Amino acid sequence: MSTTTATIILAAGAGRRLGTRSKALLRVGSGAEPLGIRAVRAVLAAGTSPVLVLGSEAQQVEEELRRAEPELMGRSHVVAAEQWEAGLSASFRAGVKAAHDAGFARCAVLLVDQPGIDEQALAAVLGEHEPGRITRGCVEWRPGHPVVFDIEDALAAAALASADEGARSYLKAHAGRVDLVDITDLADDADLDTPEDLASS
Repeated sequence: MSTTTATIILAAGAGRRLGTRSKALLRVGSGAEPLGIRAVRAVLAAGTSPVLVLGSEAQQVEEELRRAEPELMGRSHVVAAEQWEAGLSASFRAGVKAAHDAGFARCAVLLVDQPGIDEQALAAVLGEHEPGRITRGCVEWRPGHPVVFDIEDALAAAALASADEGARSYLKAHAGRVDLVDITDLADDADLDTPEDLASS
């Protein structure tokens, strides 16, 4: 599957609400590895190729991640979203372009600040994907991530993306082609956005 599927990890945010640097460098729990490394490890374990999209302090963040896990990061494609401050859409577009340019036939999308969505959840959603469809994980029937697109759909979704919406407009416009996969027993879809989120994680 790794030869045909990329998983885009959106990790460009500055983590301002958390009072930290990039969320890709955030460590959750004693002795935990950075969220960026954790996500890359999960993506590889699911049998796909990581496309890690950075933004805030992209060069420094990439260097720190490579120092932490040189072998793991050596198996990843790292992209800098130059307009990351414009919102999630810029990161999504950068990741989709990288996946397309690298020749991948499909891509999944994950958020780095949802560490509770791991390789099992990703593999479950990928396993249900059918060509011409859009496949989306849901926890307690809340649609979320991962989202799996054929690359043509991903390009079209990226073209419509604006501000912090990512693929939302495209998913709404093509709701009849979206298949939901229940990953409630496999995943925790909580976001790490605030100090309170960290305290409860």
